Amino acid sequence: MRSIGFALIALLPVFALAGCVHVPTLDELQEQCMKKGGMLMIIYTQELTLSGAGEQIPSPGRCIMPENFDKPSTPQQPPSQPPAAPATKSN
Repeated sequence: MRSIGFALIALLPVFALAGCVHVPTLDELQEQCMKKGGMLMIIYTQELTLSGAGEQIPSPGRCIMPENFDKPSTPQQPPSQPPAAPATKSN
């Protein structure tokens, strides 16, 4: 019983510091992405109820980089293989 109490007291500073972690704002994330040369994708969600639409809630998405658009739009096809020889029937 004493070991459980000691463990809880030992973990108390960890839980206290967990609340001190800085969560970046949408503006900070946009600025970080722009410094890398990209553009932050913002995803908006909205709750719909019978009484109408709620407020829009912005959430950060991916940081889109210019390199993402340099890739070819069609997938590369593997080299075609010659057709297999037809199987012969033996009687």
